[in-house]
Amino acid sequence: MPMKHRTTAIIAYAVLFLVCPFLISGYAFAEGRLLIKPHIETGWQRDSNFHKSENNEREVDTYFVKPGVELGYTTEKSLISLDYWFNVLRYDDKDDNVPDTEKADRFDYTEHMADFTAETWVTERLQLGIDNLYWKTRDAANSDEFSDAIDRFEYDLNRFSPRLLYNFGEKFGLGLKYTNLLTDYDNDSESEDSDENRGTFTFYYYFDSLTSLDLDYQYWERDYDKTSEDYDSNQIMLNLNKQFNRFVFSVGAGYHMRDFDNASAVEGGDIEQFVWKTSVFAQNPPDATSKPKSSMYLSIGNNLNDSGAGNSYYAATRFDARFTYLLFERLNLTLEGWFQNSDYETSARDDDRWYVAAAADYYLFDDMLSIGVQGGAEERDSSQTGRNFDNEFVMVNVKFNYDMGSK
Repeated sequence: MPMKHRTTAIIAYAVLFLVCPFLISGYAFAEGRLLIKPHIETGWQRDSNFHKSENNEREVDTYFVKPGVELGYTTEKSLISLDYWFNVLRYDDKDDNVPDTEKADRFDYTEHMADFTAETWVTERLQLGIDNLYWKTRDAANSDEFSDAIDRFEYDLNRFSPRLLYNFGEKFGLGLKYTNLLTDYDNDSESEDSDENRGTFTFYYYFDSLTSLDLDYQYWERDYDKTSEDYDSNQIMLNLNKQFNRFVFSVGAGYHMRDFDNASAVEGGDIEQFVWKTSVFAQNPPDATSKPKSSMYLSIGNNLNDSGAGNSYYAATRFDARFTYLLFERLNLTLEGWFQNSDYETSARDDDRWYVAAAADYYLFDDMLSIGVQGGAEERDSSQTGRNFDNEFVMVNVKFNYDMGSK
C-alpha cells in the first residue's frame, strides 16, 4: 500500500476504533461537559535569514492565517477531544533576487494539524486510550525531538498510539503502548519516507500520591524506503517523579542500543550509549488550567536522534527553558529558549545550536482576543563549513478564541 494511502487508513481506523466503544457504551456515560471552542490567529513575521544559509542570507516576510477548533467531551471516567487547525502561509522576499537561491514564495503552502485523543476508565483499575496526531508541515523540527535539520521539505506525519494502564492496587501500575509513526514526503526526491513501529512497556511504583518510580522499556524498528539503513533500537530507563508544593521534578537515566540491519554500511557501525534526562516544572497556582500567574519549565537530557535519513545520527545534549509571568491580569510575558549540541556518530561533524525568544500577549474581552509581539534569534555553529547560520526574527499576531457555551 502506498504510504499516503496508509496514512489515510491509519486515521480512519483510529476514528473507528475510538468512536465505536464510545457509541456502544454511550448510554452508560454520566452527564458530561461539552467543549466547542473555535479560534483563529493571523499575523506577520520577518526573518533576517529565512533559508538559514551561511552565505546567502535572505530577508523574508511571512503572512499567515490560522483558523481552527477545539472539540471535547468529558465525563467522570472518560474523555474525547479533537484539536484541529490549518495554517495558510505566504512568503514574500524583501531582498533583490540572489543568484542560486530559491524565491521564498516557492514555499507557499497550507499546514494542517489534527490531534485526536480519547480515553476511558473501563473499570476502577483499567484505563484504555487511543491517540492520533496528523501533521502536514514544512517544519523539520516536527519530525524528531532532537532535530538538527533546517530544510523546508513538505511532508505528512501521522502518529497512531493505542494504550492501556492497569493499576494493581495503590502501589503498582503497568502501562502498555504501541506507536506507529509514518513520515511521508510529498516529493520523494527531496528526502526519505520512513515507517516506525514502537512498543513501550512501563512498570510504575507509587510511593504515595506525590512520588512515583517507573521502569520504562521501549523497542522500535524504523524502516526507510530508499538507501538509508533500517535499524532496531532498545532503550531502558529508570525514572523518579516527585511533586513538592508547586514543583514537579523528574530524573531519569538508562541505556540505548541501536543496531543497523547492515552495520558495515554505516560509518561507526552500531551505536550504544548512556542516556538521561531531568526536568522541573512549576506554576502558580498549581491547578491553573489557562494562564497561570507564573510558570517555569526547565529540562536537560541526552539521547540519540531517531530520524536519520542518509544515516545521519548523533548524540544530542539538549537544554530547554520557558518562563511566563502574568502582569496586571492581562499582559502575559514569556521568555523561552533552548540549546542543543549534536555530536554526530557517523561523521566528524559537531553542531552547537541555540534559540531564544521573548513575547508579550495582551488579552481583551474576557481573554477572547489577544494581541501579541515576539522577537528572537537562532544560531548554529558547526564544525563543517557551510552549515553555520544565524537568524533574527520579529512577529506580530492577533488571536481570537470563542468558547461556545461549554457546559
